[in-house]
Amino acid sequence: RFDIAAARSRMNCWRMLLLIAAAISATARSDADSRSCPAPNDADCQGDETEEEDVSSPFAFMKAFSKLGSSWSHIVSEYVSVIGAVDGYALKTDIRAANEEEALGALRSLVADVASTQEKKLAWSLRTSPLQDFGKSIDDIFLAFLRWSAVDDHSFNDDDESCSLLGSVNHRAAFLSGDREINVSKAFRRLESYINWMQSVEEFISDPPVTFESILPSLDIFSINVAHDRCGRLVWYVNLGQTDLRAFMDQQPRETIRMFVWVAHMLFLDEGAQTRGLVVIDDMDYISFYKYMTMLPIQVGLSIDRFLLSVTPIKTKNVVLMHRAPWARTAYSLLSWFLTKKMKKRVTMIDTGQEVELLNQIVGGPDYIPRDFGSGAGRIESDLIATDHLGDIR
Repeated sequence: RFDIAAARSRMNCWRMLLLIAAAISATARSDADSRSCPAPNDADCQGDETEEEDVSSPFAFMKAFSKLGSSWSHIVSEYVSVIGAVDGYALKTDIRAANEEEALGALRSLVADVASTQEKKLAWSLRTSPLQDFGKSIDDIFLAFLRWSAVDDHSFNDDDESCSLLGSVNHRAAFLSGDREINVSKAFRRLESYINWMQSVEEFISDPPVTFESILPSLDIFSINVAHDRCGRLVWYVNLGQTDLRAFMDQQPRETIRMFVWVAHMLFLDEGAQTRGLVVIDDMDYISFYKYMTMLPIQVGLSIDRFLLSVTPIKTKNVVLMHRAPWARTAYSLLSWFLTKKMKKRVTMIDTGQEVELLNQIVGGPDYIPRDFGSGAGRIESDLIATDHLGDIR
């Protein structure tokens, strides 16, 4: 249930921290005016090892955003907004259903009610959702949101006998009645956020439609793999060390948005992700602060983060960060102030020398790791993107 008193307490804490951040950012702006970048991709803003030293301390890290045409207070404000919506919320008056068939009917009714006008009907037709590549229907999208709403957000499942891997798996929420019910209203609220976000980027994803073939050039630049682990969870591997960062920064933001829209649908339409959960493993390859922050315009990056974290119906069981530069360690230490206990429990840091041991504990062994990822001990030759989609066009 939505705890209003707790929410107000958190908001008061966030406001105080935002005031502190704003003061620091104001100091940073006045201190760095002469060093500001006129354009995010300007060569002088790409950073080097000297600049990396400059952003390794908390104060220097917060100041550094002024060089990117932003401020730490703005980043914190956006981040708090995204994190606050990750799990959604439940109300006493929410509509609930006893099974997926009943829930699907109730969700269809809610959608029909809101899509009463021609304009609304067009938005809720999901015409820009890339369903054809995955052989899915609108009902499959509805089902993904319903399954998301039924996961118990308060259980850590650390003693789950069905999965001993770090993060465990999704479990259905048990309500006071003892029944395992599906919160249809919660699913609808999340679905509405999805519709609104897809509308906000409609000009980028409608013409031409988002398809695997259309986003393949971006996938060839940005190194990602998708596979299932020993527990049947979906694992999304991001490999910055194998990514062509210059080509990625040079491509138009619309192409990056299109790629992430396609990838996000692949993730949340996967049955393993829906029923067991998602694991994200990011090999940061010690990337410098300025290279990382200029991969995308900041607002585009924040919009994609919002889409992946607080719009799509995905329950992430573990976020793994490896090969972090000093600035990335500082960033997490600062941003972790805003994470709930459950979120902190779902973050795993892998230090140099721990790759093989911890990755085995996270996914279940080399049979579940791409061959060229991390330490190179993986055995997966072809991931789900290659086996399910690449063969259709090559």
